[in-house]
Amino acid sequence: MRGGGVVSFAVAVALWVSSLSLHAQVGALDSSNRTLKVLVGYPAGGPVDTLARRYAPRLAQKTGRVVMVDNHAGASGVIAADLLVKSSADGYPLLLAPVTLAIIAGLKKHLPFDPELDIVPLAWIANAPFVLVASPSLGVNSVSELIARANTPGVEVNFASASVGGIPHLAGEIFNAMAGLNMVHIPYKGAAPATSDLLAGQVNLMFDSLVSALPYIKSKRLVALGVTGKKRLTLAPDIPSISEFLPNYEAIGWYGFFVNKNTDSKTLVNLNALINEVTLLPEVDAALRSDGLEPVVASSAVFKRYYLAEMVKWSDTIKRAHITDD
Repeated sequence: MRGGGVVSFAVAVALWVSSLSLHAQVGALDSSNRTLKVLVGYPAGGPVDTLARRYAPRLAQKTGRVVMVDNHAGASGVIAADLLVKSSADGYPLLLAPVTLAIIAGLKKHLPFDPELDIVPLAWIANAPFVLVASPSLGVNSVSELIARANTPGVEVNFASASVGGIPHLAGEIFNAMAGLNMVHIPYKGAAPATSDLLAGQVNLMFDSLVSALPYIKSKRLVALGVTGKKRLTLAPDIPSISEFLPNYEAIGWYGFFVNKNTDSKTLVNLNALINEVTLLPEVDAALRSDGLEPVVASSAVFKRYYLAEMVKWSDTIKRAHITDD
């Protein structure tokens, strides 16, 4: 199964085969020979930009068009998303965005667009589960031991994150809610200082990317308690899922392409098939997995249902934890 069971391998292969017949249509998404632009709301060299530049040349090869990555960093991706909303209504440009797009509706009071109505999910390409790691000084080796420790009278347990309102922060807040805990969030300005203090034992816990945390886990400088997806990861099959202790727990990053709300249905279907075809390429699959991502192949309808559910989930979490972006 791919992307946590979104589409079976057999269905994915069938999708790939059927998409071959769409080349004539995809290569002529409209009658012009314009550039296909991929908007990215984050700086060059970051994870979203890296994904965009992995897809761009392959999309160019399959469409025969120039595919340009266009970075508009700032405001948690809002600037790039607003450019998409104000773009022409023919599927150009595309927006590549992370889960943050589903979070900002609950986090920011004033947006120049409606993330539910103005932006259409096109293609869900990857999931990015995190791993909950603990300082050895905390003295816990499992999620159950952590819950017991955090419930001990007079004991305060805290967790660090790189920013307020990001998935690593919200992962801790939804953990608090599901486990009935009150672990204290310690925000940092970036992952590097948070990791440094965790390694020094100045903070207790952190939800971190597996790729970043794995060297410290292997060297026993950090203790891996669980991954935040519903299943164990191929890169670290010995680390349990937190959902094995807290049923239905899930707090993951994800990435997907979006289009303007006025994009016609034919273009939507064709672009979805094309992007899914790129995701299925062996070299893309391998590259995603080496970065700690889980490739996803899904229809735009499946992605839309998931996106809307994520908006509700994280908005509820933000309200419950009284989180603001101030």
